Amino acid sequence: MVIKVTKGWINYHGISDNKHRVRLFLEKTKYIIHKWMNRRGGKRYVTWTKLMQNLNLLGFPSKWKVKSMFQ
Repeated sequence: MVIKVTKGWINYHGISDNKHRVRLFLEKTKYIIHKWMNRRGGKRYVTWTKLMQNLNLLGFPSKWKVKSMFQ
């Protein structure tokens, strides 16, 4: 569900003058997912490297098509 929402947000906001904001959104989303996965702590702590591997396997967006807003 998070991946679908993220892709939808990128499709809507991924225009030529908004590259920095989209990149920042992706980084903050990853940080929030990592924080959410580790909210209980204990033995099942998820490292950042393991989280990135899992997100890549699930198809979390890392690149997006930039649409020109001047066409």
